[in-house]
Amino acid sequence: MCLFLKNKYINALAPVFVVAASLLFMPALVSTQAVNAQSDTIVNFTLEDLDGERHSLQQYLDKGPVYISFFAMWCQPCLYKLRALKPVWDTYREDGFTLLVINIDTPNSLSRVESYWRSQRYDMPLLLDPSSRVFEMLNGRTLPYSLMVAEDGTIVKTDMGHLPGDEEKIESLVRELLAAE
Repeated sequence: MCLFLKNKYINALAPVFVVAASLLFMPALVSTQAVNAQSDTIVNFTLEDLDGERHSLQQYLDKGPVYISFFAMWCQPCLYKLRALKPVWDTYREDGFTLLVINIDTPNSLSRVESYWRSQRYDMPLLLDPSSRVFEMLNGRTLPYSLMVAEDGTIVKTDMGHLPGDEEKIESLVRELLAAE
């Protein structure tokens, strides 16, 4: 009888444990509030694109605000975030906004990255950080990880995770930064 009762209680509590474990071990699914990083200035970096051409962050900042979004092919919330942010890029790119996407997959996954990128017909800039050097330099800890950088290099916002609707908050911040130029 005791074993039956234990199993009954364990079965009843199992959903609670699943939710608790998902919150502890899957931080990429949890969106964070904006970090007030007004005093932080981003360090310039240079990475290669899929064609081997080198691009610096500064060349994008010279045009306007930049939203840097790190992703990996294994990160489903990252792929969802890219799809959600594409309309923001399409709307504000002509105004100077850049959605700079940085992939941190290993060189072994490069063909998958390229295939995925082309199949989605993304046209926003994609840079490669296979050693995660820039990701770590910018305090990346989990994916999705993103930073909004004003034209002067000030880090305005950092995000970890992505939830449906976050793109509306990002779009609002893009409009605000473009209006401040």
